[in-house]
Amino acid sequence: MIADRPLGVDSLAVLGWDSAWQEELDRLGPGAGRPARVSRVDRGVCTVLGPEPGRADALHLLVATGDWAVVGPGRHPGDRELVLSVLARRTAFVRDRSGPEAAAQVIAANVDRVFITCGLEVKLSSARLERYLALAWQSGAIPVVVLTKADQMPASELRRAIGWARAIAIGVDVRAVSSTTGLGLAELASEHLAPGRTVAVLGPSGVGKSSLINALAGRGLMAVGATRRDGKGRHTTSHGQLLVVPECGVLLDTPGMRALGLWDAAEGLAQTFSDLEELAASCRFGNCHHGTEPGCAVTAAIASGRISAARLESWRKLQRELASLAARQGDQALRQQARRRWSALTRESRRRPE
Repeated sequence: MIADRPLGVDSLAVLGWDSAWQEELDRLGPGAGRPARVSRVDRGVCTVLGPEPGRADALHLLVATGDWAVVGPGRHPGDRELVLSVLARRTAFVRDRSGPEAAAQVIAANVDRVFITCGLEVKLSSARLERYLALAWQSGAIPVVVLTKADQMPASELRRAIGWARAIAIGVDVRAVSSTTGLGLAELASEHLAPGRTVAVLGPSGVGKSSLINALAGRGLMAVGATRRDGKGRHTTSHGQLLVVPECGVLLDTPGMRALGLWDAAEGLAQTFSDLEELAASCRFGNCHHGTEPGCAVTAAIASGRISAARLESWRKLQRELASLAARQGDQALRQQARRRWSALTRESRRRPE
């Protein structure tokens, strides 16, 4: 649970502040404000961490959990502080908000590692893992696949689950852990946690994200809830939230996400399906659709069993989703342009004498 008062730390370095961030702040000039890390955002009001923790109004600024904000005094004595500016993000895990209008939602900013969690007590979803991987690679952070609740699976099945994840997450570290027994936690922490490093824990509800954070921190930082009988999770975490554990870095807990639309993720998708991208480059024809064309390296790999037809279909499905997103963005831009033209004509007509 979030504390009543934001956490104060003696040094910004605990939160990931470094010389490059300081240079970014210095470019804003003297008197720009003081830096603070955004721990959570509630309807435009930010909880900020640092030597002077507190709450600050973001006003018109779009602020996300993990951002480095520049904070200054409010407009009047006694007012809440204001977020004056936000330093340019190094990384950002972004999804498409659901709805007819294309709109980006930043789930986590300035993250160094992304723990993609998959609960082993329910049926594993290749499509979900591929989607998380595409957005994680696109974010600029390093993805790590964490298979949780490993104590609930026999050793032989656990080995198969690890093999399943490695076949999908090419070049990504895959770890199986149990927050109950401690299996694999020490190895996960020693490899990926470090003072000043920020790790976001992402995944659908019920996979044990909050339990994992508590186990890695060695104390109960987050409330945890039971999983429903049907295997679907309850939303124990309702907001993204930074949690500072000085000895192992900064952990970013996120709400469970059932809908995870792609957003500007062409590079991340190519990284996720690097095996298919490499094969496609070897096809006889540059515009090969990987169907019945002669000399198709992709269909040859499917025929030989090197890759599955299901993986090719997943790749195509996500490519179609990105194409649809681009079309929605284009339609939206045209509508906005038309509205601007109409507004300009309206203003001009009002200025004309009758």
